[in-house]
Amino acid sequence: MASDRNDTGLALFLTGLALGAIAGVLLAPASGAETRRKIVDKARALREEAEEEFEEGIEHLKHDLPAKKERYAEAVREGWKAFRATIEKDRTPSSTPGA
Repeated sequence: MASDRNDTGLALFLTGLALGAIAGVLLAPASGAETRRKIVDKARALREEAEEEFEEGIEHLKHDLPAKKERYAEAVREGWKAFRATIEKDRTPSSTPGA
């Protein structure tokens, strides 16, 4: 599904972003204390970004789930109608000779 591919792509992007940020901080010339402070700052920023993405995902689900639920329920109702019609048709004697 397209949504699954988008979610996977976003996760890979964020992972790459985090690894790139960490590598940049670790490879930059700075004191140990400064490097640790930068790592902590980056980790906080990434956590905040992840929390925002999570909240957006939850809101997206809250918005889309009721519509999808109704669409799936309607499909199930239509399936049951078709099933019952087929059963009823099979119970009705055929007017075809030899049947």
